[in-house]
Amino acid sequence: MNSSIASKNNASNRDCAASAMRPLAATGLPWLAGACALAMSTAYAGQVLKAGDNAGASKIAVRSAATQAAIDVRVRDSVSGRALQAELSIAPVGRSDARQMLPLASQGGRVAGLAKGDYQLTVSVPGYQSLTTRVNSDGALGLPTTLWLSPERESDQLDLLALKAVECSDCVVYSGHVYDQRSGKPLAGVSVRTGQGERAVTDGAGYFEVRSKFVKTALKDDALPPTTTIDIESAGYRAHRLSGVSLLNDSAHFVVDLQAGSGRSDENLTHVQALAKDRPLKEREAIMQQLDAANADQAMRPGQTLSAAQVSATAVAVPSSIRVGTSCSGRSCSGVSVYSLEDYVGKGLDEEWIPSWHANSLAAGAVAYRTYGAYFVAHPISSRYDICNTTSCQVFNSDSVSATVAAAKTTKGVILSRDGRSAAFSEYSSENNAWDDPSDGLSCSNNDLSCGNGKNGSPRNNWPCLSDSVGKGKGCFGHGRGMSQWGTQRWANSNGRDWKWITDHYFNNNNSPGGMRNAYRSDSGGTPNPGSITGTVNTNGTPLNVRSGPGTSYSVVDTLADNTSVTIQCQTNGTSVTGTYGTSKIWNRIGSGRFIPDAYTYTGSDTSVAPAC
Repeated sequence: MNSSIASKNNASNRDCAASAMRPLAATGLPWLAGACALAMSTAYAGQVLKAGDNAGASKIAVRSAATQAAIDVRVRDSVSGRALQAELSIAPVGRSDARQMLPLASQGGRVAGLAKGDYQLTVSVPGYQSLTTRVNSDGALGLPTTLWLSPERESDQLDLLALKAVECSDCVVYSGHVYDQRSGKPLAGVSVRTGQGERAVTDGAGYFEVRSKFVKTALKDDALPPTTTIDIESAGYRAHRLSGVSLLNDSAHFVVDLQAGSGRSDENLTHVQALAKDRPLKEREAIMQQLDAANADQAMRPGQTLSAAQVSATAVAVPSSIRVGTSCSGRSCSGVSVYSLEDYVGKGLDEEWIPSWHANSLAAGAVAYRTYGAYFVAHPISSRYDICNTTSCQVFNSDSVSATVAAAKTTKGVILSRDGRSAAFSEYSSENNAWDDPSDGLSCSNNDLSCGNGKNGSPRNNWPCLSDSVGKGKGCFGHGRGMSQWGTQRWANSNGRDWKWITDHYFNNNNSPGGMRNAYRSDSGGTPNPGSITGTVNTNGTPLNVRSGPGTSYSVVDTLADNTSVTIQCQTNGTSVTGTYGTSKIWNRIGSGRFIPDAYTYTGSDTSVAPAC
């Protein structure tokens, strides 16, 4: 490459770094970003990097023809799924002096020239949080690896779509981005159809948005949400069907890659809570029982003392990223996706907890889900990935639901620990009541029901009995160890308990530890408890309108008398209102589809006091 061409490409790449990146945008890529992708792929294709001054260091390159000692790598936006051009920093673990820099085009490339061993890989893209992970080279062609980067500026698009959903009590807003699987390019004109018959077509960025209505069933509180299908079709590509998609009064976003060809591929998103006696769920609980036995040394010993203060006062290692095995059969996977740990929790929690559950139930679940993931980062099931995405590990896929993303934010960085240094093995199952109802059709895998009806536990497996009145009369659907998922919902929704109390209840018997029930929250981190912030209406005597959304253009659904006390679930910006406490754009959500202006609400502060909606 001559100097004039190099200078031109360097200038172009500087423009790339300065170009705007719009996560979850409904518009196409800026022309500059599209030009950058072309310029960088041309500039760096097949480039062999210098090994630096380190004699004997391997030379790493993007080399499409490599068949050994190579890994296919792609970098994508974790929100929209958009392909990103990136800079890779790679070095053998423990050899930072041998670090090499490798520019990667947006379509990805085959990173070749890796000697056998473990490498530390850091991915950087302007406008995104960098991501560091570990990759293993065994001398053969490795598993294709996708690194999903979080934008530095959080997108509020999912929350805004959730507000559209709550405008009515029986609506869900589905959105997504559709791409060509091979090239990573967004696909325009793709047909999207829900099982209810609503239709949408993707725009130039591959983006679609459709609002669907559903009939709420008058079933008991324990009923699972109804489901639907989403069919995604485009000429020249295999049709893609999402089945078992939950119908929730919320918003959900999907990233879909279409394969060229004909026919149809099916992706089953049936919630794990609906699996009942399915074989995969039984296999997971058998694996968890083995892991529980392997971690028996974590149980409290006679005479041992442990307290929340001991754990929270020490530094518990929380990993920044997690390698998730994808396209798995059981625990054997043929692909890898790397996420920040917080992205992993926000995107995966809705696969294990039901997103329509109370915010405090979801937040308690986020702590257990995060800790479970962190445990496997420290105890990976493969040299190539830490955890699988199936029921054999912890269910995960890349879709996002507003409520569970919020739960991850509420509990950010909080994990459970038994020693104040590392993540505990944080077990949970659907229903931990120690009583098996033979007529309910559910699968009880607890081999010790000695605690009896109204209690959780499995003393034979080092989990002492725990009084859990909310489960009384509910047939065992699980293994009895750790957290009861349905129990978290009943404690939050019917008994007003917050996520910290719920987490402590199941994992340390509210500071009365014993056996394996001796894990504590690593710190007092997280944001204020959702639903725990109170305010008082102050209108100087006149009733205050309650609206269906955060603005004066939304319909009035109720009125509140002056001096009414309200519970603020979360806050968001909307129409500017001038009231008793000045002018403010903040609106307080006090229930599903119920918002009041902060300008007429006494909270003790002129700024936000609750989590963002």
